[in-house]
Amino acid sequence: MADELVATGLRIVAGAHTLVHDATFRVGAGEIVALVGASGSGKTVTARALLGMLPFSPGCVAGTLAVTVNGATSTPRTEAEFRPLRGGAIGLLWQDARAALDPLRTVGAQVSAAATLAGAPAAPDTALARAGFGDPSRVARLYPHALSGGMAQRAAIAVALARNSRFLVADEPTTGLDPSVQRAILGQLRLLADAGVGLLFITHDLRLLPGFATRVLVMDAGRIVEEAASTAGLLGAGRALVEATRKVAGGAL
Repeated sequence: MADELVATGLRIVAGAHTLVHDATFRVGAGEIVALVGASGSGKTVTARALLGMLPFSPGCVAGTLAVTVNGATSTPRTEAEFRPLRGGAIGLLWQDARAALDPLRTVGAQVSAAATLAGAPAAPDTALARAGFGDPSRVARLYPHALSGGMAQRAAIAVALARNSRFLVADEPTTGLDPSVQRAILGQLRLLADAGVGLLFITHDLRLLPGFATRVLVMDAGRIVEEAASTAGLLGAGRALVEATRKVAGGAL
């Protein structure tokens, strides 16, 4: 059985408001699935649900998450069941990677700790090199405050690699980075996908997706309303996003 991350009928509520309506999708090994939509469409709250970071009542009141790794399937429903998956089989890449790192420990110490939790202690240089650092020994000695935004994202990727994560949920991981750093981070994520890691890539910037995403899911008002192999195949709400992005970019998408 192939590795896969599957959400089925996910419904998220806050008081009298439904934030996500019966979302169903899957991310397979080596896929880059882009979840796109305008601000407030439900993308980030969906990511939090996949990681068990929302209470179940209120919060995730319906639906299931199934994670298959090495032929074994988990269907977590409680915090205790999510805990070993979060940061383990399912890695995290947030927009502010520096804030997600421990400010009191060096990058190398955090990567080593992640490897130890995965049961495969190793020197941090290997994971840091796989994350795109040309001088991993030097970076391992740095503290998070000394990292640029792009370096912090690579460090977060190295932590996920050290934990042997089979899936990554990346919520706007390139926002705020300059275009050259964005391209470098996307290239690194593409290499991880080529190595079999499944990626759910959440973004509002459709300019990043051509040549990168395997599939595109469009979320609108808490519903997944479209799925296409590329931005070129989007219609309806997806086409409106394409046009809005084109206007912001001032050119073709």
